Amino acid sequence: MLRDVLDSQLAAWNSRPLVRRLYREWHEEIAGRLSTVPGRTVELGSGIGRLREQIPALVTTDVEETPYADEVVDAEALPYEDGSLANLILVDVFHHLARPVRFLEESSRVLAPGGRVVILDPYCSTLSTPAYKLFHHERTDPSVSGLEDDASLADSPLASNQARTTVVFFRELDGFRARFPELAVAERKRLALLLYPLSGGFSGHRLVPPAAYGPLRAVERALAPLAPALAFRCLVVLERVTNEGGRTSPP
Repeated sequence: MLRDVLDSQLAAWNSRPLVRRLYREWHEEIAGRLSTVPGRTVELGSGIGRLREQIPALVTTDVEETPYADEVVDAEALPYEDGSLANLILVDVFHHLARPVRFLEESSRVLAPGGRVVILDPYCSTLSTPAYKLFHHERTDPSVSGLEDDASLADSPLASNQARTTVVFFRELDGFRARFPELAVAERKRLALLLYPLSGGFSGHRLVPPAAYGPLRAVERALAPLAPALAFRCLVVLERVTNEGGRTSPP
């Protein structure tokens, strides 16, 4: 099933220039936020592996063997030594995790001090929440408690709740900080006010041609103050911090 989904995504990538342009912009944003501490940079749930075009040394992974993944990796049981990684990247992955606390604990363990988790995921705003519910095939339930396990997501790597990232890192941010003081929130950014939903993404109906990119990008910049109400995506950066004495905080 995963292979079929990836084949569909590759076909969409090749046939939708506006989607390619948007994701390449987001990939540049991710690359610009990576930690430079020693260690490998690993992408979890790499899909069709296009982030490597921006980050050549990237280690790509997925939950099962695919033509695009270097390694098979479970995000909730990372096969890496303590403090060995510089970065973990999740593009459209965090909202698929059945046990987010377990992933965050594993991130705390495997990241070197100063290492980062960079997450690009759906954002549930006033506009995007009903749009996701009406027009997107994935579940969108903002009523959940963000850090609680969700057994329904364990049945398939494609099961999800698109609201998860919004709940954990925006609505329940204080709870996240209390639970994971060793993972400082370095940045939260809301993205994709118009271009992404109008592009149709990988599977939706395309509402604008690629030539609309320039004018719509200008409108997005003008609407930036309204991002909390209009955004469809978000970028979240976590950084592994140390105690005042220089020792890594315990996971």
